[in-house]
Amino acid sequence: MINDIYDPLDEYVNVFKDKFKTVCESTFAQLAAEADVNVELNRKTCAEIDDAAGLIARFKSQITRWTVLCVILWIIAVGAALFGVACFTDNKPGAGCGFIAGALLIFWALLGKVHPKLKALKAERDNTEALHQSLLEAAWQQMEPLNRLYDWEIFTRMMTQTVPRLEFDPFFTTQRLEDLKVIYGWDEAFNAERSVLFSHSGLINGNPFVICRTKKMEWGQKQYSGQLTIHWTETVRGSDGKYHTQRRSQTLTATISRPCPEYHKKTRLIYGNTAAPDLTFLRTQSNYAEKSGAGKWLKKKALQRKARNMSQDYAMMTNEEFEAAFDTSNRNNNQQFALLFTPLAQNSMMSILEDREAGFGDDFDFEKARMINIIIAKHMQAEEMDMNPAQYRNYNFDRAAEEFCRINSAHFRSIYFAFAPLLAVPMYQQIRSHENIYGRDMKRESAYWEHEALANFWGTDRFKHPDCVTDCILKTEKTESTDGSETTIRVQAYGFRTEPRLTYVEKFGGDGRYHKVPVHWEEYLPVTGQGSFDIKEDHPTTDTAPETQTQRITRIQSLLAQSGHSLYRRHISSRL
Repeated sequence: MINDIYDPLDEYVNVFKDKFKTVCESTFAQLAAEADVNVELNRKTCAEIDDAAGLIARFKSQITRWTVLCVILWIIAVGAALFGVACFTDNKPGAGCGFIAGALLIFWALLGKVHPKLKALKAERDNTEALHQSLLEAAWQQMEPLNRLYDWEIFTRMMTQTVPRLEFDPFFTTQRLEDLKVIYGWDEAFNAERSVLFSHSGLINGNPFVICRTKKMEWGQKQYSGQLTIHWTETVRGSDGKYHTQRRSQTLTATISRPCPEYHKKTRLIYGNTAAPDLTFLRTQSNYAEKSGAGKWLKKKALQRKARNMSQDYAMMTNEEFEAAFDTSNRNNNQQFALLFTPLAQNSMMSILEDREAGFGDDFDFEKARMINIIIAKHMQAEEMDMNPAQYRNYNFDRAAEEFCRINSAHFRSIYFAFAPLLAVPMYQQIRSHENIYGRDMKRESAYWEHEALANFWGTDRFKHPDCVTDCILKTEKTESTDGSETTIRVQAYGFRTEPRLTYVEKFGGDGRYHKVPVHWEEYLPVTGQGSFDIKEDHPTTDTAPETQTQRITRIQSLLAQSGHSLYRRHISSRL
């Protein structure tokens, strides 16, 4: 029986952190055993690589020192020769001979000693760099059997092993998206102005979730400046008492702001649950736990005044510390809020907000829009959670093992503490959807979220309009082939071109007149690029024996060869 998680922080510290580390180490050991890498040979090669890198650094340092010496000697030699010639010109032959002799001696040292030494050092550096490159190629070749075994699902499988209540989909399906819309009220308007960069969907405690990163265009302002130099004459009285004219000049500067597209990326966790179906609120990170005693007192007083305001539907709970730290005074239903945030939930949430050692503290926004919950955690924004297997590849076996655990542990901690505010609510774990309880066959067709993510993975440059000078928002549309064997995804890339404009801004000059200062700026006009790529979905089977990683990779390569596709990502192969 799988136990509920009522104190996410305590469970992470005492159970899941070490459990995931064990799963991670076990997974890497299993991959290494399947790959059968000659570890000792790789360690020897990597030691030689490090030695070669050290030699290269030493040679470069010596080359720098000898080059500096060479330049200094050339300057001295040329200077001595010029002084010698000058001495002969001034009828000082003795001094001139001395300078010329010194210059010749330095020239001899340069040509006979310094230049040959530099040439020899550069040759040794080049030879060592060639050796270093060949050793790197050998190390990569030794690690190739292991590097080829990494796939897009390694992390999600490990996370499910660690937290059994968490299940990940092979890819985001149309049925999962339909459930979020029909059962939980997800608003598709969210996607109208955004493009999906990646999405990981699944179930936690039988309720659907999506971890996604999106890109959105918003209009910002760009500053443009222009200048105009004006000239005029003035009649002034001089010190002699007479009047005379004097020319003056002044540079006038004008600045204007014009709209400019700005692109922002954001990672969020979207979760559906039918508990408290009418409740809405938005709490934002406040770092209340880090405030001084006076700051906390002022916060509580502000909430108390709001609770006494009869025109607002807000009743403060008895746990004022929780109310001040979690601050959802904009909620619309106090009764349903109290059902969700029981004393147990309040204590768990306070632990999450106050801890910055195991977790991330108060770094998240929590929005509940009836049956849709959205968590936007600050720590997730910098985390690269596309799960691209390329991040694990390494030429050094020991470093690969270390990086594999480090990268995945960071991902696990990041995702776990994004879920933590939801896990802190017992009712969210006690309520499951009707479909999860009684079961239902789910359509295994990829949703357009996956298609947008795949288009972005291919890169906006492949689809953008030739005149586009900005980033693009990629949107997709699916068309099936007549025999249904393949699907074509058509891509629309929405970006902007620029058109030069000129505006005149009036500025008052020192001559007592207004002048029109020219300011050149660029107007951003929309353009749409087009393109397409073909996809084929790889539906995993559950009625066969579990695959080894070698069998899984072999099957993927066979699928790519049969379909003529060049890319396999999250159970979807594709080609441009």
